Amino acid sequence: MKGIVRKLGFLATVTIISALPVAAETGMGMSGGDNVQKDQCLLVAQTCRDSVDSLQQRIERLEREIGKGTSVYTKEELNSLEFQLRDAIQNMEVLTRGGA
Repeated sequence: MKGIVRKLGFLATVTIISALPVAAETGMGMSGGDNVQKDQCLLVAQTCRDSVDSLQQRIERLEREIGKGTSVYTKEELNSLEFQLRDAIQNMEVLTRGGA
């Protein structure tokens, strides 16, 4: 019985994880009439299937999403995006200036 429950739990986890990129592409529950949508790929800090960015492109995407403000994102989500932006800028500086 424990084995079956464990397998079902594993199957449910795999299903949810594999559905995240698909849900992110569809707006993750946002209505189709909204012109401005959240970028779920950035929010969950993962790379989505069709989204492979250079570091500079990632910085630009983060800046664009942060610019949408509280009309699209919650304050917690904006804080997360700002943290990711600071991290990406810091990585860019390390790569371009050797960390100095």
